[in-house]
Amino acid sequence: MNPKPCFQPGPGADSKHIAYDEDGLKRESSAPCQLHCPTGTDIPSFVTLAGHGRIQEALDIIRRDNPFPWTCGLVCPGFCENWCQRRYLDKAVAIRHLDAFVAKTAMEQPGGYAKLSPNARYEEKVAVVGSGPAGMTAAYFLALEGYRVTVFESMSEPGGLLIAGIPEFRLPQKVVRKEIAAILDLGVDVVVNTTIGRDLTLDQLRQEGYKAFFLGVGAWMPSRPDFPCEADCDDVFDVLTFLKGVSFGQISELPKSIVIVGGDRATVDAARTCIRLGSECVNILSRRARSEIPAHIEEVLQAAEEGVKFHQLTEVTEILGTQGGIDAVQCVRTRLGPPDGSGRRSPSPIPGTEFTMKAGMLIHSVGHKPGLEPDPGMVKIDLSQAGMLRVRGESQRTNVPDVFAGGDAVTGSATVVEAVAAGKKAALAIHAYLRGLPMPRKTKPRPRAMVEPICMDYHEKAFVQRQEISMADLNRRMTSFDQVESVLDETACRFEAKRCMRCDVCERCGRCVEVCAEKLGQSGIEFYHAGESSLILKDYVHGLPFCIGCGTCANICPTGALQVEDVAGERRILMCGTVINRLKMISCERCGTDFVPRAAAKHTEKELGKAGVSHKVRLCPDCLRVERASRFSPH
Repeated sequence: MNPKPCFQPGPGADSKHIAYDEDGLKRESSAPCQLHCPTGTDIPSFVTLAGHGRIQEALDIIRRDNPFPWTCGLVCPGFCENWCQRRYLDKAVAIRHLDAFVAKTAMEQPGGYAKLSPNARYEEKVAVVGSGPAGMTAAYFLALEGYRVTVFESMSEPGGLLIAGIPEFRLPQKVVRKEIAAILDLGVDVVVNTTIGRDLTLDQLRQEGYKAFFLGVGAWMPSRPDFPCEADCDDVFDVLTFLKGVSFGQISELPKSIVIVGGDRATVDAARTCIRLGSECVNILSRRARSEIPAHIEEVLQAAEEGVKFHQLTEVTEILGTQGGIDAVQCVRTRLGPPDGSGRRSPSPIPGTEFTMKAGMLIHSVGHKPGLEPDPGMVKIDLSQAGMLRVRGESQRTNVPDVFAGGDAVTGSATVVEAVAAGKKAALAIHAYLRGLPMPRKTKPRPRAMVEPICMDYHEKAFVQRQEISMADLNRRMTSFDQVESVLDETACRFEAKRCMRCDVCERCGRCVEVCAEKLGQSGIEFYHAGESSLILKDYVHGLPFCIGCGTCANICPTGALQVEDVAGERRILMCGTVINRLKMISCERCGTDFVPRAAAKHTEKELGKAGVSHKVRLCPDCLRVERASRFSPH
């Protein structure tokens, strides 16, 4: 995007520390948010571009790693925000909401997302089985590489879990359909109502010319619950079957009392769905403690606001009812024992704590695995002990050379963004396989661009607050499937983008602090520990009286994060575009050029005075050189 780096390393930087490549990009990212995003999205760049109002450029950055920016902006748990260094100052940058804003704004413009063109054209055909986030992402990146891709979906429309497993109040289906349409614009074909293994086999597809396969079939087959349960009972559902039935209009009326067993995000989604369908008493029972429940805390709190009751360390022991129906469930309290082999503490029942809970329906989420059809090609694929597809490292490749897999079929129930990451990795591996290249290895993500900073003063950088989104009215939330969370508006987006610390530029090496304190004896800049092995400049104010504006910190900065500017009679010290100090300059008595900050001159006079040398700064270096030379000139 920029032919030269926006941040030039200082002249005194370590010459062995190569900060930039010839293309103007850093060799590897030091931004924790990008490093911990499953897709490797260049978060600082798209956030800064959004702050500049360059929405389409911001979206282009995101779509280089993720074809579902709007979807992930609504449902991603925010792995990036958990590592945002801004949280050590106040709160993490609202990266997820900025993602949603960028995608929504771009999609609502005429033409929607910009249409992309393939990098090349290849004759090989690739089959993608399953049109969930993993499958559609694999199709997206394969189509971008130039392959002819066909997606086979057993449901009546593409989308997989995005359409059938996440309720409208969290992820409107229109959002999913628009983003899938943008993927199909690359030339991807979709065949619906077709189950591989039943309607077609992998061998048949091989005979039709398909050279590689990606299995993104999800994990829809429920495990059998630990408590006694009649398989043919009409009032017992696994959570994904229930959510799918609601999404496709097959379930619309519910009893007043419902018990849901589990603790993942699907469990909470099901409970909130029950509230919206008119159930008056919805209870979630988890065998484990709240700290071990995988559901996101924000969704748990929203569910509690809507009337869902949570019971931790509780398990169902028996279903009570007659003639295939449910009247109540028998429960018992549990306590956590010592950690098992996985490090989790196994719960055990507490004698004498049994109780009964009314329930007209029971929904359970106790584990799912892929429901593979009896396809001879599928049978050859190795499975883990848990019944998941087994893949090899970063390649997402199974033991069958031309078959790759990813998403919930491999990991079990996980997040949308993790499925997207798996689809992306598999697409790159399939490209390598078809072109005879080495399989990809795990590497650190690099910035996609080095975007010029958003300029502001330190007080604005330090004190601008996180822009919180608004929620739909509680009564409306409980009675409709309208979207619960709003999306940031443009003004809020601009403010939020200013909060980014630009960790893609500053590597937080601490050299500036060392040179200021050890070489100059000052404390004009000070970093603080952010976590175990990271530093952050979080105090923009208290160092100001000690900064003399000498610029030594900028000279030694290896990444150009610190810059010095002399403008209109003052010297500005900038940290990633933020003015962290302004100092008045001294003008040359001969030529009038501003050449040194007053504070630096006083510091020099003081140090020279200690050595018994009398010196007063009057002339700039150029004029001083002329004056000294004139002393030796006969003229």
